Amino acid sequence: MKLLIALASLFLCWAVVLSLSLPRRIVNCDDQEAHEVANIGLQHVNAIHKTGYKFALNAVDNIIVQPVPTGEIIYLELDLLETKCPSLSPTPLENCHVRPVIDQAVEGDCDMKLFKHNGTYTITKANCKSGLDSAENIRRICPDCPPLAPLNNTQVVHAVDVALHKFNGGNNTAFYLLREIGRGKIQSGISNSVHVEFVIAASNCSIDDASSGDATCVEETGPDAHFGACSGSVVKIQGTVDEDVSVQCTIYENQPGIVSQAGAPQVPLAPSQTNVGQPHFHHNLHHPSMGPHSSESNSAEHLSAHAGHAVKRSLTGEPVPPNVPLRPVCPGRKIHF
Repeated sequence: MKLLIALASLFLCWAVVLSLSLPRRIVNCDDQEAHEVANIGLQHVNAIHKTGYKFALNAVDNIIVQPVPTGEIIYLELDLLETKCPSLSPTPLENCHVRPVIDQAVEGDCDMKLFKHNGTYTITKANCKSGLDSAENIRRICPDCPPLAPLNNTQVVHAVDVALHKFNGGNNTAFYLLREIGRGKIQSGISNSVHVEFVIAASNCSIDDASSGDATCVEETGPDAHFGACSGSVVKIQGTVDEDVSVQCTIYENQPGIVSQAGAPQVPLAPSQTNVGQPHFHHNLHHPSMGPHSSESNSAEHLSAHAGHAVKRSLTGEPVPPNVPLRPVCPGRKIHF
């Protein structure tokens, strides 16, 4: 047994030494290859980010390609921007518009590791986070533009409540439940305006069932599952009681592959965000994940410690011989802003 352990350790050390002896293949951050790999990583991010909105690539901040005996290990740093398409939207990413700066854009950063073998990429690690552009930046560009309000703000929740109620009141098909609140903004002045975005899900109830108060309405699943994206506003003039409510919803085609967020019955007008004590303004992209090939990370992590000091880009795409200084020309250009 000890002999087997010793041989395994010797083999692992040999693999690491051999990997480190292979010259890195330098790839330009703006090369087509870099963007192709980045898009593979982006597809993974959007596939596992089930709340909020889809993200689009803004720039490749860093790419390191390390040959190993069985293929290549690729380290990526990606700069992402939130789009206007909800994560549940079937709209192809290329047709999703990135939010402008005045909408208080959400920016994402992802560190990823991929393994390439025989032309096939496998994501072995992804660690992402996201954050809002500062309210100060918004005010410099658009002094009158309101910043995002917390998703569990009482005015935001109320606006979603009455907007969804109005939509269901004019809808003759399914009764829809609130799935999540996406964004909210509050504009104060002579009139108080609350603008919201939210996602809805078809329930197993008809409008009559829901109106009776006797039915327990839950999200449809399987082939009957379908969702929609809504935007609404509630305007109230100071000193008055009445509210002006407007809402527009786009209902998507059936999406049987989407799994319900919870198996328990859902309350149509009370979002899950209201139970969260701390205010949050957007759906965070944070989701560290390990891929199926993470078992190779023993040698890969050893490589990453050295890769941290690597220079990131060359125009040749050719392996760089040892002791030849690399030209630090990453990050790549910004696609949006």
